[in-house]
Amino acid sequence: MFSNLSPRQMGYSAAIASPALWGFAPIFFHFLTAFALDEILAHRALWAAVFMTGLYFLLGEGGKLFTAIQSRKQLLGLMVGACLVTTNWTAYLVAVGSGHIIESAFGYFIYPLMAIALGMVVFREKLDRRGWLALLVASFGVLVKATQLDGMPYLALLIGASFAVYAVVRKQINIDAFAGMVLELLMIAPIMLAYLIYLTFVTKSGQGSFFLDGSSYGLIMALASGVVTSVPLVLFHVGNRYLHLNITGFLFYINPSLQLIIGVLLFGEAFVWQDMLAFGCIWTALLFQFARLPKRKHPL
Repeated sequence: MFSNLSPRQMGYSAAIASPALWGFAPIFFHFLTAFALDEILAHRALWAAVFMTGLYFLLGEGGKLFTAIQSRKQLLGLMVGACLVTTNWTAYLVAVGSGHIIESAFGYFIYPLMAIALGMVVFREKLDRRGWLALLVASFGVLVKATQLDGMPYLALLIGASFAVYAVVRKQINIDAFAGMVLELLMIAPIMLAYLIYLTFVTKSGQGSFFLDGSSYGLIMALASGVVTSVPLVLFHVGNRYLHLNITGFLFYINPSLQLIIGVLLFGEAFVWQDMLAFGCIWTALLFQFARLPKRKHPL
C-alpha cells in the first residue's frame, strides 16, 4: 500500500488517514447504540486482535511476530502501551456511560496539545514561528471549547493524557508498527475475552448470546468493530513513527473536525457559537502549520 512512498510520505499518508477514519467512525458506532458500551468495547478489542493477527499471518509475516521483540525493554514498552490504551478506552467508556459526552469529546481536543508538549520535552522537537503561532491559536480554540464544560474535566484530562503518553511510549519502541500493534492487542484480548464470557454466563445468566444480542446483525457488527478499531490505530502508529508529534498532533484535529461535520449534517447535533469559534481557531492553526506560501523568484 505504501511501498512506493518515502518514509516522510508514508508518515503523512498514515497520519492523515488515521484521524480521518476515526472521524467517520461515529457513523458505524451509531448503529451500535442499542448495545451496552462495555460490551462493545470488549468486542472491539477482542476482534481487533483476531483481525490484526489473522491479517499478519495472511501476509506471511506470522513467523516474525514474536521475534520482533528483541529486548525486555520493547516487551515492557508494549505492556505499558497496552495498559495505557486500555485506560484510554475505559475512561472514554466511563465518560459516555455517565453522561459526560461533551467531556469525552473534549479529551481528544486536548490530546494534540499534550502530544505536542510531550514531543518537545521527551524528543526535543522544535517549533518554528509558524508552529508556535499555530499552537497558540489552537490552544485558544481548545480553551473556548472548555467553556462548554461544567467543573474540572477529570475524565477529559485522563482521556487526553493517557492517549498522549501512549503515543510517546509507542514512539520510543523500535519495532514495526504492525507487529507492535498485533502484540499489544494480543495482550489485551484475553482480558476482554474473559469479560465477555463473564457477561454471557453471569450478567446474562447464560441465557444471552456471546455476540451482543445473538442476531446475525449483532454478530456482524461485533466482528466489524474490530476492523474499525484496529485499522486507524495501526495507521496512527505508522504516522507517529515517521513524523514528529508536533506534526501528527495537529493533523489529529482532522478527527474532531469530521465528527463535527458528521454530527451536524447526519445526526442533527447543535452547532453553537463555542463550536464555531473553537473550530475556527483550530482550522486557522492547521493553516498556519501546514500552508506554505510559494517562494518568490528573484528577477534575473
